[in-house]
Amino acid sequence: MEEIAPRLRGAIPQCVRKVGAEDDEELLQDGLTMAAEMLYNLELRGKQVTSGNVAYYCLLHLKSGRRSYSGGRTDVMGSGTQLDHSSMVLSFEEEVGYDPELDEAIHLGDVLTCEKDDPSTAAGRNVDWETFLESHDYRYGVIATDMASGGTMIESAKTCGMTYHGIREIRDRLAEELKEFMGSTAIADSVKAPAWRGNILADKERVACRADRRRT
Repeated sequence: MEEIAPRLRGAIPQCVRKVGAEDDEELLQDGLTMAAEMLYNLELRGKQVTSGNVAYYCLLHLKSGRRSYSGGRTDVMGSGTQLDHSSMVLSFEEEVGYDPELDEAIHLGDVLTCEKDDPSTAAGRNVDWETFLESHDYRYGVIATDMASGGTMIESAKTCGMTYHGIREIRDRLAEELKEFMGSTAIADSVKAPAWRGNILADKERVACRADRRRT
């Protein structure tokens, strides 16, 4: 603390490139942690080194992107990976384009989000439907397919060789059994926004509120 810390404190702002939200104080703590570990290992091996040598090698580690918690190059969030330009961390509020129709900037979060279900949600929903239809009346599949494609009950009745009133009874029975199979909240769950999208919207609203407070 008396010999190595002052050297690191004076050199880090001048020669160590900061990544993301890192600051000089955080890098100093990382450097001190590495120095303590280095001294401990050297003492175990019975070797003597000067404080200048320890500070020098700690600075080399920090400059190369090594940190006290990680020194690998495979973590996309790692400092070394970003210094190698193998990955980049950007804010969802980063401007990536401009929409002339709306006359406003396009942010990274707008590009990554969409109104469609993510693949895992769509696949899970398809599995539920396949399980239900395979274990019930084949006419349920006809009705569900026609409804999904914008068809009418008359078309379903013709396909199944039934009257319109007969197919309506089948449809009502389908609704009851489907509700029992998938639960009473199935419809509400199908239109509910995914949690990840809600988190992004919450972050945007938080940033907007913070900006409003600054202006006022």
